[in-house]
Amino acid sequence: MSTPPLPRRTPLLAALTALSLLGLSAVGPAAQAVNFGGLNVTPRGAQNLNLETGATDLPQGGTATDARSGMKLTAARMQIRPGQTLSAQDATLTTRQGGTLHAAQVVYDLKGGTVVASGGATYRDSRFNGLSAPSMALYVKSGFVTAGGGLKAKSPALSASGMIFDPSTMQVLLTGPASVTQGSVQATAGAGERLVLVFAGSRLLRAASPDNATLARFRPYLK
Repeated sequence: MSTPPLPRRTPLLAALTALSLLGLSAVGPAAQAVNFGGLNVTPRGAQNLNLETGATDLPQGGTATDARSGMKLTAARMQIRPGQTLSAQDATLTTRQGGTLHAAQVVYDLKGGTVVASGGATYRDSRFNGLSAPSMALYVKSGFVTAGGGLKAKSPALSASGMIFDPSTMQVLLTGPASVTQGSVQATAGAGERLVLVFAGSRLLRAASPDNATLARFRPYLK
C-alpha cells in the first residue's frame, strides 16, 4: 500500500507553523509584550502580522525598548520587520544619555544602528531646549546626534545649517552659516565654516573654530 504524499510546505504554511511554535497569532492580543529581534515591544492594541512579508503592524502603536542601547520609543503607530527596521509615526524616543527626540516619522535601522527622524524633528536634553530641524539622526552605539536642513534652538539661542552632538565629550560641531548666544558666549560662522561648542554640564563654556583633532572626531558624521 503506497504512502500518501506529504502536503507541500508553502511559505504561508511555514509561517503559520512558526507562529504556532512561538505561541503567536496573526492578530495578537493587546498589551502583551513581544520580543522582535532584540526589541521588547508592548503594543497598545492588536498586532497585525503580514504572513507573506513577516512584518507586523501595530495600528494603535505602543512602546519598544532596546535593552542593549537603553533606548525607548513610544509611538502612535508602528511597523516592525524583525531584525531589520522599526518604523514609527508620531514617535518620542528617549536615550540612555538623557536625550528626548520627537518626530512625525522615525525609522530605526536595527542592523545599521541608526535612527532617522523626519517631519518636524525636535530634540532636548540638559544642554538643549527647543532644538528643531527638518531631519535628525541618532547613532545608537555612539550616542551621536546629527541634525541637518537648517536648525534652531531656544537655549542656547542658536541657528545653523547643520549640527553634530558628541555626548561623550559634551561638544557640538555646528556647520555655518551659524550663530550661538548664551550668557557671555557669542559666536558666528560663515557658510561652510565650523564652530565647536564646549559644555560643562548644562552650561555653554565657549564657542570657537575647531582644531584638526576635533574635526577628525566628528568627521565620520559629516555629510
